[in-house]
Amino acid sequence: MAIGVDTSKWKPRKLKGTPANRAANLIAAGIIGFGVLCGAALQYMDFTKKPRANFEKLYEDSIVEVERKIMIGNSLPYKTGDQLRKIIEEDRQPDRPDA
Repeated sequence: MAIGVDTSKWKPRKLKGTPANRAANLIAAGIIGFGVLCGAALQYMDFTKKPRANFEKLYEDSIVEVERKIMIGNSLPYKTGDQLRKIIEEDRQPDRPDA
């Protein structure tokens, strides 16, 4: 240290345990609490039913999309490696029993 520098007047190097830390935590808790209260109020108030119903339409798949997914799921069953090897081997074999 330099001669004549009073280190006791320096600012603390850590925020933990200081009044600034307590204030920051209170502000953060207030912001989170306010957000939760606003979200709960908007979720359960009657005047938001119609906009929520309109937004739910955006998240639902159309009938065509649902049928397409079902068709893909039915035509592409999950197969293991052994099942795929068996299918390939069966495709290589001729269909005639005398061959």
